[in-house]
Amino acid sequence: MAWDPFQQVELWQEREPEPFQKLDSLAALAPELPDLPDDAPPFLTGVVGYLGYELAWSLEVIGEAKPRRYAVPDGVLMVPRRTIVVDDERKETWVAVVADNEAEKVLQAAVEELLCWERESLVEMAPVKGGPIQMVPEIAPDDYFQRVQRVKEYIGRGDIYQANLSYRISGSMNGDPWQLYRCLRKANPGAYSAFLRFADHAILSSSPEQFIRWEKGWIETKPIKGTRPRGREQTEDGRFKEELAASEKDRAELLMIVDLERNDLGKFCFPGTVQVPVLFAIEPHPTVWHQVAVVKGQIRPGVTPGQLMAGMFPGGSITGAPKIRSMQIIHELESSRRGVYTGSIGYVDRRGNGEWNIAIRTMTWWNGELSFHVGGGIVADSDPRAEYEETIAKGKGMMEAIRRFSEREPAAAGRGM
Repeated sequence: MAWDPFQQVELWQEREPEPFQKLDSLAALAPELPDLPDDAPPFLTGVVGYLGYELAWSLEVIGEAKPRRYAVPDGVLMVPRRTIVVDDERKETWVAVVADNEAEKVLQAAVEELLCWERESLVEMAPVKGGPIQMVPEIAPDDYFQRVQRVKEYIGRGDIYQANLSYRISGSMNGDPWQLYRCLRKANPGAYSAFLRFADHAILSSSPEQFIRWEKGWIETKPIKGTRPRGREQTEDGRFKEELAASEKDRAELLMIVDLERNDLGKFCFPGTVQVPVLFAIEPHPTVWHQVAVVKGQIRPGVTPGQLMAGMFPGGSITGAPKIRSMQIIHELESSRRGVYTGSIGYVDRRGNGEWNIAIRTMTWWNGELSFHVGGGIVADSDPRAEYEETIAKGKGMMEAIRRFSEREPAAAGRGM
């Protein structure tokens, strides 16, 4: 948990020609932050925030950006004064305070304040107070079928091998987005979840997917390709898992993205160090099964966090292959901006290490308006109806969270950024 920034920047795609340099400029403040003990957990101090999908327009020629529906920045990065990190494995809580006056009493008071805030705000929160939310897709199923067919035509012409096609679902919402995030964490917990709240907007993410993580000179990415719903009982659940593991289509889909990610890592890794230690692993998640790979490499000296992000952004698993042409086709066929969806949320810590998610299973709240996207990878033998059903499966956890919030069910407290 991090807040009270002493540095914060907003990034707008049409105003910021080099947004990833902002990450480096904030990371350059690290010498001003407290030194960390050797056994400190990740991100005790550093830069934290999100980078939206349209910031990729600064990297490649994609097309004229679509108009904004909400006045939400394409990215926000901050260096917080106050941070709490809870290590569940070691049963430890760490607190960092960036203070002008480092007198012992000032720091002691700040620590007590933070621990009191954690106890009162996260453990003993009141039941959720929501209200009816009617979420409406921006396109009908038949429209999605037609767009899938258009992608397949591009594949048949040789433009691309695969493209990730998505659509937006939106509605009005009364109530506190933090309370909705608590429902989301309960309905669809994700290993790379985050809650970020700003003056007039909030990002609620229950992402299962790591984008990139780097530490001690090595970087890895973990693309997801291939999805099946979880079964209602053990036999059905096992059948869906086996079906995904045996699917030639899904294996080919992941292999295309692994090749793309190997190429992206090669931009800043030593030759010969890029490797794929995990391929075609099947991972369980609350509402779906996912097929996952791990690609890693050793970073050449002198490469900055901003250069790492720019070299990989956006993640290949949510664009397609080849990346640039897929993004151009996505831009042609999709109806609206993606915003934070398929961008990234994460941090660069005091030691220069970083970890960022792929912002899927992610909602955006803006002044009472709520929206999220769902999508999937389209390849030559994709069945339009099956692809549409996959988007429904991916949205199931978010829709369940909205249902619980609307019906005012209590939710267990969850931790986010």
